[in-house]
Amino acid sequence: MKSFLLLTTVPALLLAQPAAPPATPVVGLGNLAHTVESLDRTVPFYRDVLGLPVSGGRDPLAQKPQALDADMSRFTATSGASFRGAVFRIPGANFGWELTEFTGAPRKAARLAIQDPGSATLALQVRDIEKMMAKLKGAGAQIVTTGGSPVNPTGNANSHLREVVVRDPDGFFVELQQPDRLPPAAESTTTDVIGGEIHLSIEDTEKSVRFYREAFGFAARPSGPWGSSEPVQRLIGLQGAQWRITHGAIPGQTADFALMEYKGVPRQKREMGAQDPGSPAFTMVVRDLDAAVAQWKSAGGSVVSTGGNPVKRPGGAGNVFVRDANGMMWELYTRPAPAAK
Repeated sequence: MKSFLLLTTVPALLLAQPAAPPATPVVGLGNLAHTVESLDRTVPFYRDVLGLPVSGGRDPLAQKPQALDADMSRFTATSGASFRGAVFRIPGANFGWELTEFTGAPRKAARLAIQDPGSATLALQVRDIEKMMAKLKGAGAQIVTTGGSPVNPTGNANSHLREVVVRDPDGFFVELQQPDRLPPAAESTTTDVIGGEIHLSIEDTEKSVRFYREAFGFAARPSGPWGSSEPVQRLIGLQGAQWRITHGAIPGQTADFALMEYKGVPRQKREMGAQDPGSPAFTMVVRDLDAAVAQWKSAGGSVVSTGGNPVKRPGGAGNVFVRDANGMMWELYTRPAPAAK
């Protein structure tokens, strides 16, 4: 149940991967997230159009923005902001999807291109892509794929694989994939979405693989060669583009995590803040915040949170925003210790 990324990758030992990655501070990936201009506008896209279940069952639009206290302001590197958010489950995946909204503080919206370093794509496997397309067109969603219809990236007329790339109301990329054959797990659910993966556009393959490996133990498989195909160019709306792909996994994460390096098309690396609409981020659970930050900085990353240190709370909980080699933000956090019985 893979996207065009796997289908267009030819195994090649272009990168010499160390046999054993360094000790990882990671317990697992929490959510892929992005900041929105307005929850009122973006929640319906994911809840009502794509059909993602809301975690907790509560209406995220019923909540009012809450002013961030001093600790949360330091953590997010904002001042005077209020916050509210929404979290969705992705059936068949062990990570969630999170929308965050900051108001009351300066914000600078940006619509990243799919090839820009630090741009992320939420790849969702769906049961029926034509049903999904009808809902997307009815909602007036922006279709990125050239021609506005799903494509078969394999070129095999006997394959039922169909894919399309769209933008959400804030410009975030979502790739919808109808697999050639539904996985067995799809039989136990009635949701339209049946799985999920993460794609991250990177500036340089060797640099990025080395950084993610040293920062948190990313287990990369050998990178593919540079390639290109007309069906995939139509899928991502990038005529003339070439790409190479590195698949791998984050410790504690079973979903495929694909690093995409592009060439032949303009690219722009931008650094956005937690409050900026369009800004993507990953949340990652770690065992020890101080050790995780030290490992991150040793790999060449930076700390975004005000003061350059994690925000810690009673009971062992804490978090910090950091930035990776591609300009993308990650939240590293620890959960509170279990209550004594």
